[in-house]
Amino acid sequence: MFVMRYWRTSMFGNSLLRTVRQNVHHSGVNQLSEPSCLQKDNIRYNKFKGHPYVTYDRVKCWNCQTILDIRPCLFCKHCSIIQSPEDQNLNYFELFNINVQYDIDTAQLTTNFRKLQNLMHPDRFSNKTEKEQLLSESFSSLLNKSYSTLLNPLLRGLYMLYLGGLSIDEDSITMDTTFLYEIMDWNEKVEEVNTKESLESLKKDIDDMLVDLYTELSKAFNENNKNQAKVLLSKAKFFSTLLEKIKDKDVL
Repeated sequence: MFVMRYWRTSMFGNSLLRTVRQNVHHSGVNQLSEPSCLQKDNIRYNKFKGHPYVTYDRVKCWNCQTILDIRPCLFCKHCSIIQSPEDQNLNYFELFNINVQYDIDTAQLTTNFRKLQNLMHPDRFSNKTEKEQLLSESFSSLLNKSYSTLLNPLLRGLYMLYLGGLSIDEDSITMDTTFLYEIMDWNEKVEEVNTKESLESLKKDIDDMLVDLYTELSKAFNENNKNQAKVLLSKAKFFSTLLEKIKDKDVL
């Protein structure tokens, strides 16, 4: 299976929050309060041990130089300062603490996104230093981009190829001749549509095609068939573009 698993840790667990509060208390810095969005059903990250097939650089807190032993690290466990997402080179899946695989729980993804976005929102850092405000904006931007990518089945698949060093460039894919003829046929259908009813019917046909392609894509990733995944993603990209073209078509 085309799956990478990341170690689980308790980034937002009560134990860490207690540690943060204790460190803040002893250092004389204003005490952090536990965000209301994390009081229940906390997202839990792993004690960082790394993935056996990936090399990670040791990352230190930019403020106190403490080694960050959890990944991703939002706040330093020693000084409680927000950390840099760029320094950690986070991928979108581990940011939300989900396995790198095509089939994901989108409901859980949304729940984790809302919790993290609430925690890292720039409004929470309005009274912090300029650097902390910039880091919160950077984290918030990364969360938005990561969420929109993983929520979209086409973008999620393309991102998984990217993580594996692959893409769907035309010169790297051998497309069957039958589908090339189908492309011309579908383009003709779009040009010929001239009523609202025919437009809606064509939209449904394309939606059905995409559902079938994403089902096949899931199987390809599960079987670690990257070449097949590339072909399916190329087809899905064509139909997604065609669907957007239809939505923009003005039919009287």
